Amino acid sequence: MRSDRGLVLALMLSAAAPAAAEPLVGPAVGNADLLVAEGTRLYNEKDYPAARDHFLKASRVAPATLPTYLSLARAYFALQDLDYSCQAYRVYVKSSPESPDRAKAQSELELCERQRAEKASTGPQLAQIYVNMRATFFDALDKGELLGAGSAHETFQGMLNAAYAAPDVGDMAQKLGKAAEQSADKVFRAALSHQKPAPVDLRKASALYSLAIDCGVTPGAMTAHAAFVEGVAFLAEGQAAQAEASFADAARKDPADIEARFWRGLAKYIGGDKPGGLKALEADLPADPRTGVVRVAAAFDKGADTAAGELVKFLFARRFKGDPR
Repeated sequence: MRSDRGLVLALMLSAAAPAAAEPLVGPAVGNADLLVAEGTRLYNEKDYPAARDHFLKASRVAPATLPTYLSLARAYFALQDLDYSCQAYRVYVKSSPESPDRAKAQSELELCERQRAEKASTGPQLAQIYVNMRATFFDALDKGELLGAGSAHETFQGMLNAAYAAPDVGDMAQKLGKAAEQSADKVFRAALSHQKPAPVDLRKASALYSLAIDCGVTPGAMTAHAAFVEGVAFLAEGQAAQAEASFADAARKDPADIEARFWRGLAKYIGGDKPGGLKALEADLPADPRTGVVRVAAAFDKGADTAAGELVKFLFARRFKGDPR
C-alpha cells in the first residue's frame, strides 16, 4: 500500500498546472441550493456517484452549510466508499452539536466505522492526510508562497482534488484569496509609481488576482488591475500592440481608471502611431499634464521651433493654469 506521505505528494501533484483556472470556492462555483436539490433527487433515484459529486460541489459553494456534509456522507456510504463516508460523517457530527439530526448521524457514523473495520479497509487514513495537507497549506501561506510548486494554492487545490470537504474550506479560501490580492496589489502599485517591476512579477500579479477571484474574493477592480499589469509587462517587452489591447481591456473593465486610459494612448504612441496616440490622449485626457508632455514630445518631429512653442505653452499652462494662445 502506498504510504500516507506518498499519497499526500501524489494528491498535491495532481493539482499542479491545471489546464484552465476555475473557481475553487464560493458562489462562482454554482448555486448551493440547486446543487443540493439536484443531488437529493439523484440520491433518491440511486444515482449515487452523481449525487456525491453534486453534494461535494455544494460544499465548496457554501462550506458553512452543515447539512450538506451529512448528505455527502450518505452518498459515499451508499457507494461503500467507507473511508470518505466516515470522514464526512465525522465532519458533520463534530460541527453540529445542536443539530436534531446529530444523534442519527452519530449512529450512522458508528455503523460506517464498524463496516470499515470489518472490511479491514486499506484505504488512506484521510483524517491524517488532510491534517498534513492543511499544515502544509498554512506553512506555505505564512511564508508568502502563494503560487507554484509547493505553494498554498497547489496544496489547497490538492486538498479539493482529494475530496476534502469541511467548513474550514471557506476560511482557507478567504485567507488565500486575501493574501493573493494583497500581494498582487503591491506589484500593481509599483507599476503605477513607475518602479518598473519585471515582466515575470507583473504576470505573477495577474495570476494572483485570478487566484483571489477563484477563492471567492469579490472581484471589484481586480480584473481591471490584472489586465493593466499584463499591459505593463507587454510594454516592458516591447510588444506595444499587445500592451495597448491589455490597457484597453483594463479601461473597459473599469471605465473610471484614468491610468489605464492614459497607458492605452501611451502604448499606441510608443508603438509607432504617434499621431494616433496623441489624438487618443487629447480626446480622453485633455487636461492631464502627461498628455501635455506627450504633445511636446510629438512636436519634436515637426522641428525645433514647433517643439519650443509647444514647450512654452505647456510650461505656461502649468505655471499659470492657462494657455497663452
